[in-house]
Amino acid sequence: MTVHMPSEDLVRAFATTLPESYRRNFDFGAIAEHARLSGTRGDRAARVGTFLSNRVPGTAICVIAEDRPGLLATISAALVLCGLDVIEAEAYTRKLPGKPNEAVDVFWVRHEARDRRGLRVTREEVEALENTLIGLLQGKLDRRRLGEDARATQTPSAAETIVRFIEDADGAFNTLEVETGDRSGLLLALARALYNQRVQIVGSQVKTRGNRVFDRFHIVELDGSPISPARRLEIQVAVLSAVDPVIERQRASAL
Repeated sequence: MTVHMPSEDLVRAFATTLPESYRRNFDFGAIAEHARLSGTRGDRAARVGTFLSNRVPGTAICVIAEDRPGLLATISAALVLCGLDVIEAEAYTRKLPGKPNEAVDVFWVRHEARDRRGLRVTREEVEALENTLIGLLQGKLDRRRLGEDARATQTPSAAETIVRFIEDADGAFNTLEVETGDRSGLLLALARALYNQRVQIVGSQVKTRGNRVFDRFHIVELDGSPISPARRLEIQVAVLSAVDPVIERQRASAL
C-alpha cells in the first residue's frame, strides 16, 4: 500500500497548531507522520499509527482524535483491552480556529505479557487498537468489565505514592504530579479518576523508570477555569484512591 506523506509546508503548518513543547520534543519525520494521520482522519472518530522514535524502548504510537473530556481514559482503556502497556506518554491539544480541538496523544508501548515484551507491536495490532478505540468512543464496546481488570494486578502501597500539585510557570497550581510504583492499567486508573472528578486534561507526560512511574497531568475545570485549593485536595484524594484501592475501601467504610 502506498503511503502519501504531506508536503513540507503542510507539516510545518500542522506543527504551528501545537504547543512549543511538542515542536521541541519531536523531529520532522515524527511530525510528518502525525500530520499524515491527522490529514487522513476525516470523519473517523480516531486514527492510530506508529512512527519512528528511539527515545525509549517500545513501539511509538500516535493517536489523533477530536478532543473531549475523558479521551485519555478511553485511549487507556483501549490499550488495556488490546494487551498493551504504556512506558511513556505525552498528550497535546491542537487549537483549530472554527473547528473542535484535536488531540495528538503519543504513547510508547510494549506488550503487557512479559514473554512478549521484546517484540514490536505489529501493524495488525495497531489496526486492532484503532478499531477498539473507535468502538469505545462510539459506545459500541462495553468497557464496564475494565472496572475490575484495571485493579486486578498487584498495587503499590500508599506509602510508596506521592500525589501533589506543583506550580506552573505562570504561578498557578494546575499541574498534578503522581509518583508511584508501576503496574498494568495504572494510566487507565489515573485518567478515569480525573474524568470522574470532572476535570479536563489539557496535557500530560507519563514516564516509567524501572519500577517507578512519574506522571504529570495539566488539568483545568471543564469550563477552563483553574483548579481551586479545595478542589485540589479532593482531586488528590481521588487519585490516591485510584492508585491504592485500600484507601478507597477505607473511605467507603467511613461514609
